[in-house]
Amino acid sequence: MQTLNVNIDQQMISKIEKNQRQVTDYELACFCKCLSVEPNEILKDFAQFLDF
Repeated sequence: MQTLNVNIDQQMISKIEKNQRQVTDYELACFCKCLSVEPNEILKDFAQFLDF
């Protein structure tokens, strides 16, 4: 994430993992780029939860 100029530290990531912090739109885009996945792949479980 730092290579993409996103200031996110381990504590922030831990909070995201525990559902104690939301992920912003630009962080989601950067996570997708870092992990080489499409946003829809990451969001598919969320969309199923909302029953789209």
